[in-house]
Amino acid sequence: MNNVFVLLLSFVILVDIGCCTQRTLRSWVNPDCGTICKDKNVTTVYLRADGPNDTLHYLWDFDGNPSILLALTSSSAYLNISWEDFLLKEKNSIMFTEEPIYTFGVVLNKIIEFNDINDTAIINIANIMNTNILHPMFFQWERKTLMQNNEFVTLNVEGSYYNDTAMNISRHGSVKLSLRGFCSLDHSEIMPHMLHTENSTQVDIILDNIQTNKTFNNSRFAIELLVVGEANPDIPMFINPKKSLDDEHTPGIFEVVEVRTPPYKSMDNYLDEGAYLQWRPVSYTTVSRDVTSSTETIQYPPIKVSNHTSAVVNSMLYCYYGDKVNDLLTQRIIVSLGAKGDGFYKRTYYSTWTFLIGYGTPPNERFSYLVIMIISIGLGLPLTILVATGIYLCIRKLPKRNSEVYLSQ
Repeated sequence: MNNVFVLLLSFVILVDIGCCTQRTLRSWVNPDCGTICKDKNVTTVYLRADGPNDTLHYLWDFDGNPSILLALTSSSAYLNISWEDFLLKEKNSIMFTEEPIYTFGVVLNKIIEFNDINDTAIINIANIMNTNILHPMFFQWERKTLMQNNEFVTLNVEGSYYNDTAMNISRHGSVKLSLRGFCSLDHSEIMPHMLHTENSTQVDIILDNIQTNKTFNNSRFAIELLVVGEANPDIPMFINPKKSLDDEHTPGIFEVVEVRTPPYKSMDNYLDEGAYLQWRPVSYTTVSRDVTSSTETIQYPPIKVSNHTSAVVNSMLYCYYGDKVNDLLTQRIIVSLGAKGDGFYKRTYYSTWTFLIGYGTPPNERFSYLVIMIISIGLGLPLTILVATGIYLCIRKLPKRNSEVYLSQ
């Protein structure tokens, strides 16, 4: 029976390795920009993930509203940035030497504070009196660390000293972002330990000690993302909450939320060729990120954008898409942080949200090798005992029957 367990575990490991495609990661900060970027404190990170048959390019930019551009190309394609035009947010200042196979972009568009008067944890964006909008472009973004090894590339940045001069709004506190690119299939080290692939980037957002509106007694926050992609602009992205049997990596959370792009005219199979966002519906209210400090997140139906160009003009995505954005999918996704009865943001002045941006098929959670072994032993040991007991009883009865036959003679 022990041999069966070993064979089962070996099979699972071999299948897992066979399904995982390694990518080689390389990264650059402000590639070929020179003194222009140094003088202006610019942070634009270019991550190139080379696979055996193609290359995934990521641009992480913090000039304007923070944004991410994902582009899938052939392995021979290279990125070109016209820096003077790029810093002026001119269209077509980002180009590739070959036309990408697929592109997708995400913008951290708004941080919405809302007064949850009735403690429902549900935001009503139409209620202007009970909402405040913080535009990420008005934070002062500072690059903290950039780490790279053979398994991942991590960029940590922090936005502080919020100052919107047009609206005469200033706030203390900070928004911390951690972006991580990967080369293989595995769980992230950061709670909620999202399962990532080599085709995804993880974004971790922390709202740390953000000053709330003085007139709001029950402040909560929501994050609005703006997504742009090569998909049908008339079809909304679809949200698919998926149940899981296992909460080994994120205790108490048995759900994963997926947002998929709709099909596009050039796609043969949009489920394999499109983009997705994925997250677990949990937010943490302390640095420790454990079960006792967890609360929920709530996702809302995607909202179509009427004027695509004006929506992306303050982000890097306009530098790449330009006027082409009018023919592409451009929608808003809102996720609010917090649940009824959790004490609102003022209880700890700390909230998190972690999500993945990826290309292709989102990964499915599965039992780890340890859990498989425990389940196998749990099922196999009673069966072994049952079989052994049956054999023992059969053997024990054999001599008794022989003796009875002998005596009867």
